[in-house]
Amino acid sequence: MYIEDRQKYNEFIYVCDNDMNLKTALLDMMKFSVRGSIGIKNGEGRLTVNGKERPKNGQLKEGDIIKIIFEDESSDYKTQYKDIKILYEDEDLLIVDKPAFMVVHPTKSHLEDTLLNYIQGIFESKNIKSKVRFVSRLDRDTSGIITVAKNSFSHYALSQGFVSDKIKKYYTAVVKNSMKDEKGTIKLKIAKADDDMRRIISQNGQDAVTHYQVLKNEKNFAIVKLLLETGRTHQIRVHLSAVGNYIIGDELYGEKSELISRQALHCSRLELVSPRNMKEIVVESKLPDDINALIEELE
Repeated sequence: MYIEDRQKYNEFIYVCDNDMNLKTALLDMMKFSVRGSIGIKNGEGRLTVNGKERPKNGQLKEGDIIKIIFEDESSDYKTQYKDIKILYEDEDLLIVDKPAFMVVHPTKSHLEDTLLNYIQGIFESKNIKSKVRFVSRLDRDTSGIITVAKNSFSHYALSQGFVSDKIKKYYTAVVKNSMKDEKGTIKLKIAKADDDMRRIISQNGQDAVTHYQVLKNEKNFAIVKLLLETGRTHQIRVHLSAVGNYIIGDELYGEKSELISRQALHCSRLELVSPRNMKEIVVESKLPDDINALIEELE
């Protein structure tokens, strides 16, 4: 098992609970990916057993302590500093509350003032010498919870590995018109539109599933809690528009609003398991001021 109080973002310390070979320890017990374990055995990161070089026969005994230290990583992007609210942190994860109107990842036309630049600033202040790896992303105008992996191990585990199916992301949206049903599931395939910017409902698209529950239903609007089963681009926005309840302020799939300057969509709750300590984590983010102000105007 991992020795709980000795873990760091770039150090993995594990004590064997029975006799085993190194491959079993890395893959089955420490939960590294196949690619990651091969890299470790090929010298990516320094691996020792009981403070000495690994045994040549690869055999480990009960009580042996494996220690893996990964090298520092650098980034090609500019490091910047901004007060970003941290919702949760451990040796593998940093979960933050992204404000609206902030781009998550740099692009050719937007290299600075992104969440990645600011996360690098947080990393530097905490002496974390690692690349920023986003487990989840949000549109520029969508606010709320975003998960950052501090290392390749946790990024793989959460994005496509052994705990990826344990993630639940909940959103809160304020939509136009009342919802027909108090709860339900929208199953409509989504494809790229010809303009390569918008997404459309199409039988030739990818499967997309959105579960919803109405928190408040009025004649001219509704507040809806949504759970994504799949993660298609613009999925919530496309699905709600398709059933006649576009998100207020969503100019791409609805229309502009005088009451809010963006789509009223917020990632409000996250449930997941931290991959190394297998701790169940629940993180919540309150609705921002502009969405609360919108609701007050509509009521």
